[in-house]
Amino acid sequence: MNPVVVIVGTLDTKGQEVDFLRSELSKTACRTIVIDVGTLHPPSCSADISRSDVALAAGTNIDDIYRRGDRKGAIESMILGASTIAGRLHREGSLAGIASVGGGSGTHIGMGVMRSLPLGIPKLMVSTVASRDMSKLIGTKDITVMHSVVDMLGLNPISRKILSNAAAAIAGMASNSKEIHSEKTVVGLTSFGFITEGAMRVKAKLEQRGYEVAPFHANGTGGMALEDLIEQGIINAVVDLALHEFSDSLYGGYCGDIGPTRLETAGRFGLPQVIVPGGLDCIVMEFDSIETMPPNLRGREVFWYDFRSGVRTTSEDMVRLAEIIAKKLNRSHGPTKVVIPLGGFSEADALGAPLYAPEVNQVFVSELRTRLDSKVEVIEIQAHINDEQFAESVVGILDSMTKLAHLSRQSPQKR
Repeated sequence: MNPVVVIVGTLDTKGQEVDFLRSELSKTACRTIVIDVGTLHPPSCSADISRSDVALAAGTNIDDIYRRGDRKGAIESMILGASTIAGRLHREGSLAGIASVGGGSGTHIGMGVMRSLPLGIPKLMVSTVASRDMSKLIGTKDITVMHSVVDMLGLNPISRKILSNAAAAIAGMASNSKEIHSEKTVVGLTSFGFITEGAMRVKAKLEQRGYEVAPFHANGTGGMALEDLIEQGIINAVVDLALHEFSDSLYGGYCGDIGPTRLETAGRFGLPQVIVPGGLDCIVMEFDSIETMPPNLRGREVFWYDFRSGVRTTSEDMVRLAEIIAKKLNRSHGPTKVVIPLGGFSEADALGAPLYAPEVNQVFVSELRTRLDSKVEVIEIQAHINDEQFAESVVGILDSMTKLAHLSRQSPQKR
């Protein structure tokens, strides 16, 4: 059966463009389903799923949306309704890819629907605002954004070429129907710049033991992407080597934009997880001189890096971090161990480095032990986080946990 590409568009303002995209896709091996999410004027081309159907899927009706005249509310209803429909099509096997064309509002709607679909489903947004910061609209999903260059106000030689390219792109992606799959246990591994050496060692040692490793840059979005892929069932075990996002989140730092479920999903699903306080020694902010340093952090030790710099966390910060992290880990339903590198949490606080302060790190360890339930073991290793010895310890601990978890699943009483 030919793959189906769902096209989401506001057919009142982008009807010509959506119709042209549909026509170009008809020249490929793909079939199309057009969903109308417009709410301003009558549609200028036909839809397979009308705006009325979209509104009903959102628990309202199109007449009420018109009557309220609430543009923000209308957009939210269209995102909810179209996401509900797209999710149903995906579950039925009737969605191999999704595309959209839009300006500001259309991009918000189109990418909102795309974010509701799992990783691996091809997603292509042709947008007039692609040159803006799209991080919030992309979130943790694999959305491809194509800049329309010209405004989408009807068809012209430039927009036709852009849309033709878009059709070829989404058709090619939708025709590649392979799902994310591995015969091996997939371990989610977090890292960030100051512990790259340690992460590389952990990754290599996991692979030597037969695991596949999915690394995540703990930059806020990366940590939440890990949570999403655990939710999707793609990740089977976790080495959360970089908790740095939490220290940044205390001060609105470079990597601090995490959501409420960070560090909770593996525990909720009972997956084996090894937690390491990588990067809790510092708060990374965008400044490169004392003059540009945030006033509330001046007076602290600084690890000068590039356009970003690391500022030493204090004992008070460590108490707060221990409280937050312990609360999350105590909710875990699976095997969870915290492994502490006593020689330092990142290259910034290695012996002789600017943020070296083992007594401050020990505040975190002591507070964490006090607050953690007895089911969560804390293991201290006399090594730095980037040392070979520490990587060997972490991998050995996770390997034992995954093997024990596997045996438990195979035992008669667990079936």
